[in-house]
Amino acid sequence: MKKGTKIFLIILCVVCLLVAAISAYRLISILGEYNKAVSSYEDMSQSFVNAEPAATPEPTEVPVGEETAAEDAAEPEQPAELSPITVDFDNLLATNEDVVGWIYCKDTVINYPIAQGEDNDEYLHHLLDGTYNSSGTLFVDCECAPEFAGANTIVYGHNMKNGSMFYSLLNYREQSYYDAHPVLYLNTPSQNYKIEVFSGYICNYDSDTYTLSFPSEEDYVKYQQKMKSQSDFSCNVELTPTDRVITLSTCTYEYDNARYVVQGKLVPLDG
Repeated sequence: MKKGTKIFLIILCVVCLLVAAISAYRLISILGEYNKAVSSYEDMSQSFVNAEPAATPEPTEVPVGEETAAEDAAEPEQPAELSPITVDFDNLLATNEDVVGWIYCKDTVINYPIAQGEDNDEYLHHLLDGTYNSSGTLFVDCECAPEFAGANTIVYGHNMKNGSMFYSLLNYREQSYYDAHPVLYLNTPSQNYKIEVFSGYICNYDSDTYTLSFPSEEDYVKYQQKMKSQSDFSCNVELTPTDRVITLSTCTYEYDNARYVVQGKLVPLDG
């Protein structure tokens, strides 16, 4: 073998080893970020969230022996519907005042705080403590009305390869998944909500899905109808002009700038 050929092969081997080392380092770094994010959110869940809801009031019973005409007897009071979790927002807000809510879906990984920053870059790749992390934080679009008060509130989250954050939203492509997870829950410092999911579908990042306000009630009703008609699953959720919509958005890769969104209406709970 010629000397020049040997030198070339040695250089090629060194380059290959360097590429392999760099790739391994990057993989280790990514996995480290994934693990740090998962650990951070698990710690917050353990510190600030209780999976046991407040006690549900017992139905009010009509006293036995009370002489009241059957047609005038009061119906037993129905138990108040409560969120399945309670959140210690006093202490959570002390860690970061940008927290606006906590979202939860039973039997899934969705059990996360939601923030709203001054722009849409702040929490894209940062945890609540300000640490850079590719998982980022779930966050409300900075242009949305505070306290989920707008007609349509957008919440963004990454589609992480380790299955965390909003990865599981893509499961709503299947009717069976919707049937098993028709609701999520949103707790906020001032009000708790049930999210009755009514649509899930792929859209472009700049589609009218992301419309935040509407010039008229008629326009809003048309929007609701269009969003529901695009759904990958069918459901019986009824929408009215007074309902507020929450849109959960994550990346998907069927085409450039594709997004998968899951939309639901916010139903206030008693606790």
